[in-house]
Amino acid sequence: MGAARSSRRGGWWGVAFVVTLAVSAGMVSLPTSAQSGAQIAGFYRAHGSVILLQQLLGVLSVVFFLVFAVALGAGRRRWLLVGTVLVAISELATNVLPVVLALSNPTPDGAYALTVAEDLADAALFASVAVFSVAATIDQVAWVQVTGLVVAALAVIRAAATSFAITALDLVAPLAFIALILILSVRLLIGKPSPRPTAAAHS
Repeated sequence: MGAARSSRRGGWWGVAFVVTLAVSAGMVSLPTSAQSGAQIAGFYRAHGSVILLQQLLGVLSVVFFLVFAVALGAGRRRWLLVGTVLVAISELATNVLPVVLALSNPTPDGAYALTVAEDLADAALFASVAVFSVAATIDQVAWVQVTGLVVAALAVIRAAATSFAITALDLVAPLAFIALILILSVRLLIGKPSPRPTAAAHS
């Protein structure tokens, strides 16, 4: 019974992650390397306090994500643990770089260089999301597995698109990941973390 209650609490942590992430994303859209260094530096000067709050919420969302992943079984499933760690590290990287930009008042050249690094961290985040999406759903019922594969495919395409300044999936890929987290959270809340617990424990 205790394990079941812990699993259900994990569902609420997933919901908390989604809510925090959505609030953070809605606060401000950060510039990318498609913009000039002067534009980037000006944006961070004009929105510094909002950006700092946004990144603080981003760090908080990582905490919620980690607890949620443990409830899914990250502590006993190697690839889920790998995916979780990769998502957490890359998300923190996307938080740290905007904080540096907001606090350091960089030159246009410096702002552009850090934004290029931010774009690369963002691409790494979506690549990590792909790993997590497959690992988190591989032991689920068939339709959840398919959903995980679709989210992973969108995330990989989104990560690759960064190199070509393609923005078509900038909204779709994150929304797909949020939808997957909500699906997994609901399954935890209703007591259906996995249809194959024995296989999951050894994967």
